Amino acid sequence: MRSTRTLLALTVAGAILRFYGLGHQGFWFDEANTALLVKFSPGKMIGLIPQTESTPPLYYCVAWVWSRIFGDGEAGLRSLSAVCGVLTIPVAWAAARELVSDRAAVLAAALTAFNPLLIWYSQEARSYELLVLFTALALLAFAYAVREPSPLAIAAWVIACALALATHYYAVVTVAPEAAWLLWEYRRERAVRVGVGLAALCGLALIPLALSQNSTGHDSWIAHAPLNLRLAQIVPQFLLGTGSPLRKPLKFVGFALVLVGLVLLVTRARGDERRGALLAGGLAITGFLLSLAFVAAGSDALITRNIVGLWLPATIALSGGLASTLGSERARGWVGTRGVLQSTGRSYSRGGASRFIGPALGGGLCAIGLTAAIGVQANYNLQRPNWRPVATALGPGPAPGADRLILVQHYRTLLPLSLYIPNLHFLRAPAAHRVSDIYVISISSPQQPLCWWGAACNLIPSQMQQRYRIRGFHTAWLRHVEQFTIMLLVSDRPRTVTPTEVARALVTTTLPNDELLFQRS
Repeated sequence: MRSTRTLLALTVAGAILRFYGLGHQGFWFDEANTALLVKFSPGKMIGLIPQTESTPPLYYCVAWVWSRIFGDGEAGLRSLSAVCGVLTIPVAWAAARELVSDRAAVLAAALTAFNPLLIWYSQEARSYELLVLFTALALLAFAYAVREPSPLAIAAWVIACALALATHYYAVVTVAPEAAWLLWEYRRERAVRVGVGLAALCGLALIPLALSQNSTGHDSWIAHAPLNLRLAQIVPQFLLGTGSPLRKPLKFVGFALVLVGLVLLVTRARGDERRGALLAGGLAITGFLLSLAFVAAGSDALITRNIVGLWLPATIALSGGLASTLGSERARGWVGTRGVLQSTGRSYSRGGASRFIGPALGGGLCAIGLTAAIGVQANYNLQRPNWRPVATALGPGPAPGADRLILVQHYRTLLPLSLYIPNLHFLRAPAAHRVSDIYVISISSPQQPLCWWGAACNLIPSQMQQRYRIRGFHTAWLRHVEQFTIMLLVSDRPRTVTPTEVARALVTTTLPNDELLFQRS
């Protein structure tokens, strides 16, 4: 009963962290693609996914239905990921309970509730938190199948694996190690052989779509980024998420706590607990090695968010180490080898002050996660770039009888600004438009090596000029909106302006680096 109450409290806390400020930030570029897709009919949306996305269609289909119920604004569309993030907490508890112990389950649920990486993706209108939920469900079904490979347990595992694979191709790094372990331990069980075969067929069925999407090159930027930088980001982001205040000291303190927890797993965990925790850790390590094998084979999309499904088995392994210092408990581990794994049901106890080491370490990791999550909420430079107030500052539209130009320096796409401003189009030479207003937008954003996760560091900084010499136009006002600076140039009457004239007025940038847009009246 106490464990259930604790789980409920952790789930509520996790829900608060995930739903708080859900619509505070506008869509960033990746989310804007989701928001645009769900506006189409189902048939057109599915037809566009191979051309515009690099993941399977399940998330977008679910998001399409979800948006019809809860809306396609920021809060409505992101709430799907938030719900997935909340549901992951009890699933993590159940998986850790089945694989390791009741005490490890509470620690795993706490770490899940307060993990800043999971909170970040619970507030993003993309497929990653749905991937986390389905891979967690697959791990839970796997845990039941490990104890007894019944047809029901195997069927649940196959369904969860199929859903995970249909959400993201990188689900294979979590599914394949589980399939391999089941085949090795229960290769004589017909249900296991059939189940693994069905899961494999689900993955193989997605290969034509994956090849088609790969040919578009949407993910090619990943392979061009230095692999050593991408690898160096994984563990810190698993621990601290994408950004946090005091990141360096929190990182090293967190590393120390994790290291002590792993040492406890090796030195203090009893055989039954250790077996389940090491199994979970082995799944995480094998999945990571599989992702490296993909890189070696020439299919390189290895970044933290794509292997986020490995976070839970790694966390369950750590929770097993942290729980090893706790007191009397009925163990839920196993003895024996292939085909004879069963619950030992043994009770044991540990006394003294050392029994509080594990909970203290877990509490420290939760405190670090909470600090990072709150820090992101408090600092807009750690959040997604917010184009919505930029659109508000630009106003509803041009005056009747004239278009308006919008120059965004060091930015090259319509999205997400076109979600907030209707009838927005690229202006290409030699086209010309009669305009009375020209808006110039520059960007001020923190920079760091290899920023890909949608925070302000994704933006390329640019410098606003004191003056833009475009014939007939003068500066009306200058405003600052979070990472953006907006200058309005006005003319006393509509004038014909060409991209060439705008290009000649640029000193701190060049037009090929910028986005020149027009909005019809």
